[in-house]
Amino acid sequence: MKLLFGLTLVLLATGCSQSPSRHVEIADSDLVLSGKAVFGRPVEKVELPSEELLDLDNDIESYLSTISPGSAPDVRLKGLLSAFRQGDMQFEYDADSTLPAIEAYHRKRGNCLTFTLLMVAMARQLGAQAYFNEVDVPPVWNQDEAEIFVVYRHVNMVSEHARGRRVIDFNLAAYDPIYKQQKLEDRVAFALYYSNRGVELMLEGEERQAFLYLRKAIQLHPNRADLWSNLGAFYSHFNHLDEAEQSYLQALNLQKGNLVANSNLERLYRSTGREVLADGYADRVRYHRERNPYYIYYRAREAYENGKFKLAEKRLRRAIRADSSDHRFHFLLGLARYQLGDVASSRESFTEAFSLVNNLSVKNRYMNKLEFLMGAGE
Repeated sequence: MKLLFGLTLVLLATGCSQSPSRHVEIADSDLVLSGKAVFGRPVEKVELPSEELLDLDNDIESYLSTISPGSAPDVRLKGLLSAFRQGDMQFEYDADSTLPAIEAYHRKRGNCLTFTLLMVAMARQLGAQAYFNEVDVPPVWNQDEAEIFVVYRHVNMVSEHARGRRVIDFNLAAYDPIYKQQKLEDRVAFALYYSNRGVELMLEGEERQAFLYLRKAIQLHPNRADLWSNLGAFYSHFNHLDEAEQSYLQALNLQKGNLVANSNLERLYRSTGREVLADGYADRVRYHRERNPYYIYYRAREAYENGKFKLAEKRLRRAIRADSSDHRFHFLLGLARYQLGDVASSRESFTEAFSLVNNLSVKNRYMNKLEFLMGAGE
């Protein structure tokens, strides 16, 4: 269950890798935050939305009061989770619905951030310790007419108690502890809500409301690059190209390797005839992409699926040199080496992969693949 941020489909350039060029223009953040391009005047902060994202109503509080009343908070939280598992509480995943807790409860649908807002609010009402947790899900590359870079962000809930730490995720089977993660302050989680909601409004054609939500997100957390990339995507969508450029530049001031901002700037400059600048950003995209272990892994998987096992092995060794902590790299390397007849090395790779896996469902999936592979070879 993944939360999408930014202009998530970004065309990548192709070609050889080289050191990235630099564009030294300074971003005019005041220009893009004013909203003059949209409203014809500067927007006042009082006009920005202010939703009570964790509020609960009487119906929700009444329901929660029936869950293990008088028990310890962790016991009550376990009771709430049992209600979800047993179907007493229904919730349907909807990637396009970013909602506050009250609406999430009554509509019984939403994306992973929506579900987490609801769970944090209810857990705290039960007296449990609960906070937002951002999971750094690796980038995904899909092959179509061009290479498409898809950026995901995923948020779940963590509850800490005397016996340890409990992760509550809408799709816990897909959650992998190997991914880097960090505790989020409520303010940051709220910024992600407003940014996501702003993108939804943008896609619905609600230009003014979309700006207000995206502007609110940056007010809450001005130092996060993906929020500025979202604002740039908004301005690009409504053809405010000067403001889009400045938004992307500000994103790069905060994170110079941000592939979304770099790629969108290349497209913006290409569409406006500024070929030299476009080529410079194409170089930057190539530079960072070719050094990204997940991109290398994608290319290795592509080679493996096409029967090019030696090429797959070469790329996987390169990916592991960049990041040796991802079990997927080692497992695919084991598969490639097995296909090449190097059984001893493949066993070493499989052993390393299993040592890095903490998710039982992933271990079972790997075991099933190996059993199928060994059976097919008999």
